[in-house]
Amino acid sequence: MTSNKSDIIIAIFLLCFSGIMINDASNIRDLGFEGMKADAWPRVVLWLLVVMSSVMLGKSYIQLKTEGHKDNNTFQVNFSKFKNAFICFGMFLFFLSTLDYLGMLLGGIAFVFGLLTFLGGFSLNLIIKHLTISVLSIGFMWMVFTFGLRVMLPEGEILRVW
Repeated sequence: MTSNKSDIIIAIFLLCFSGIMINDASNIRDLGFEGMKADAWPRVVLWLLVVMSSVMLGKSYIQLKTEGHKDNNTFQVNFSKFKNAFICFGMFLFFLSTLDYLGMLLGGIAFVFGLLTFLGGFSLNLIIKHLTISVLSIGFMWMVFTFGLRVMLPEGEILRVW
């Protein structure tokens, strides 16, 4: 399977997924707050995904037609190419599973630090940089959402703010 064929399959999957999610976004309950409705941002993001997936589908289809059809009966997947993606998804699952205990602040810092360290390399200088980046970025994001936007983020069992 060439990359153009796989891109076409992925684009069709994303378009179907977006259609289902846009339809399901109408089930988001409106809590009656002033301003935008609760389904506004999910719909904006999903419609952007529809546009980008449509562009990807068209581009891949045109490239497939211009290159000609090459029959490829052997389909092999090299999973070592996806090592970084597997690490990201695995760490994200670990982050989600520990969210109730660590909370958003500590769990987010550990998640970003872990990703930067596993994907960026190990050395004392890099670990200090990774720790600084994770504390500052997640700390700033946590402060904006907690104090600026008054969003209730998961606190966890270790660190209670409210």
